[in-house]
Amino acid sequence: MSTQTPAATVQVGVTINARIETVWSFLSERDRFLSWMTFIPGAPIPPGSTFEPRVGGALRIVFPNGGEAKGSVLEIDPPRRLVFTWGYEPDIAKTGLGPGACRVELQLVETGAGTRVTLKHSGPMSPELAKGHEQGWRHYLALLASQGAAAQHTPGLGAMLADYFAAWNEPDDAARRTLLAKLCEPGVRVRTQFACTDSVDELCAHIGNGLRHMPGMQLALNGEPRHLHGFVRIPWAVKGPQGIAFAGENFVSLTPHGRIASVVGFANVAATG
Repeated sequence: MSTQTPAATVQVGVTINARIETVWSFLSERDRFLSWMTFIPGAPIPPGSTFEPRVGGALRIVFPNGGEAKGSVLEIDPPRRLVFTWGYEPDIAKTGLGPGACRVELQLVETGAGTRVTLKHSGPMSPELAKGHEQGWRHYLALLASQGAAAQHTPGLGAMLADYFAAWNEPDDAARRTLLAKLCEPGVRVRTQFACTDSVDELCAHIGNGLRHMPGMQLALNGEPRHLHGFVRIPWAVKGPQGIAFAGENFVSLTPHGRIASVVGFANVAATG
């Protein structure tokens, strides 16, 4: 006598440093959807994988080991909800989950920290199989989070950094404050060896004081910035007539709207004077 595997539900979630419209594009555009379903970050989309973002549209994910997940879209409610079926081909004997055997629902809610994505996977699963799916979906949601944040922030990163360094080199108080107000949250927090400020006004005054005490010095980008999950690692150098006086790195946190929320700076060579 055969026994039926009882139904189980796995629920996992992530908060993504991006606006809901940006995150939704990764659930509603074929190439973006498949990009976070590749298993390996940055890998090409496996040949044969497909996603049709419409009710009744086909879903097929080809895994590196040759296995496949198959299903179809059940519901699509922009920009809040996507539901599709999910299962495996060939039907894996140890799971019993053939194509479309499970139901996967993704819900998006915009929050102050970005977009909260909740995934529910329901189907006939043993506790061991449910645990395996939980870990698998956590992996995929991490890829969704990093790619969603990158899509939100990297297109404007160059212009933002140009304005950021321009503000640090601007001798006019009013012009400097205008730049900082454009870039930063009103309560931006800056922590360095020489700075401990908690607002645009305090940061503006700190920069002005530094420019007065270090005439002829300029702050400049000193390498390639790197972004991950709404955090930016920025190498910098203070340059004078004799070359680089000292250098370091800033770690900047961004809001989902791309404004600077905080800066932590580390100098590689301590300044003197």
